[in-house]
Amino acid sequence: MIVLNDIADINELLVKRSGNYSSRKQLVYAGKYRSQDKRLVLLPYGALLKRQRAAVFQMLNARVVGAYEGIQERGAMKLLSDILKNPTRAYMSVKWYVAETLLTLVYDKTFDNEQDLRTLLHILETFVQDMHPAQHLVDTLPILDWLPEILAPWRAEARKKHTYEITFYSRLLQEVKERMNKGESLECFASRLWEDAEKNGLDKISMAYVAGSAFEAGTDNTAGTILWFLVAMLHNPDTMRKAQAELDRVLGPEGYIPPSFKNLQDLPYCVALVKEVFRWMPVAPVGSPHSSLNDDTYQGYRIAANTTIVANIWAVHHNEKDYPDPFTFRPERFVPAVDSKVEMEHLNEGHYGFGFGRRACPGQYLASKSVWIGIVHLLWAFDISPPIDEYGTAILPDTTAVRDGITAEPGAFDVVITPRSGARAQTIISACG
Repeated sequence: MIVLNDIADINELLVKRSGNYSSRKQLVYAGKYRSQDKRLVLLPYGALLKRQRAAVFQMLNARVVGAYEGIQERGAMKLLSDILKNPTRAYMSVKWYVAETLLTLVYDKTFDNEQDLRTLLHILETFVQDMHPAQHLVDTLPILDWLPEILAPWRAEARKKHTYEITFYSRLLQEVKERMNKGESLECFASRLWEDAEKNGLDKISMAYVAGSAFEAGTDNTAGTILWFLVAMLHNPDTMRKAQAELDRVLGPEGYIPPSFKNLQDLPYCVALVKEVFRWMPVAPVGSPHSSLNDDTYQGYRIAANTTIVANIWAVHHNEKDYPDPFTFRPERFVPAVDSKVEMEHLNEGHYGFGFGRRACPGQYLASKSVWIGIVHLLWAFDISPPIDEYGTAILPDTTAVRDGITAEPGAFDVVITPRSGARAQTIISACG
């Protein structure tokens, strides 16, 4: 295994030479049996990967995602409403916001009940566990896959998980097909998959996984970034107030007008703040492993075919040379010059958590916009503060504590979230009914 800690090396190998470094080594448990070798994130470089990525790109490229801004804005307002009603359930409210926004974009529906959300989160939780190369011995010693069924109970377990998740994803996909057959005009990812099924050359299982991949790639990463934002605000109240002051200058201090994407160009500090959240605490501190297809040489070293290459995102984001005082949360490092124009695509510049080359996240533009609109809504609506103990001391979360899993969500923490004004609370209530 080769771990790349410098962005120059990463760009040379994973971007400029991406034709040789865009494959994946097979995970026997999660890939071969749980996913039937049809899950986008685990596919080796080849024809099926290209077809699946092409299908995703049609839905999530930078030119298309502008059409989804209304859905994201409504989702962000619902996030505020959920927190206003249940301020102690911020964690589940953030998860719900991200997942339901994606559900609307992919399937043109909302969750009928919390059970569907819990099913989705259960699939995600078990999948990220199964993706870990040390989780199952067969992924360390693939020769164990030759064992007969009686000596390999993990095989039936993986197939059972496959049946569970593909039943869930296929139901959502089929519901879209049935609505289309009834003459409904749907503008969502799943409807496009059905319309382009022949052109894409994907079978129904691949289609179900392609649609489901939007959840698997987006739910944990997007929600985790917003949760790290809350942690950052608890530790940096002056930064929160500075961002709120910018919002008030643009939208008015009264609190009757919530933010929207059309305000982004006038909110350079809020853009910088979101970029700093991505940099400061990347929810994917280590990139998904790439694998070399052929022998190669780099700076005098020989890299054999089938070598695993990993980008150390944490090291890149905390490089003192590129980011002075890297462990300090400081949005000012991303604030543009006074005369510079802020554009939507700037959200994805200056940080590298969305991956590289031909394995870069195809939904990165949608994800960064969901993070931005969610965060600026929270800043516009609420004051975010830590609880106070019996001695009057703020109880701040440990920034080194993370939840178990491949994604680095912050560990459990308490937060006090209160409306900044009665007018803002009423605006939220009026918007959400």
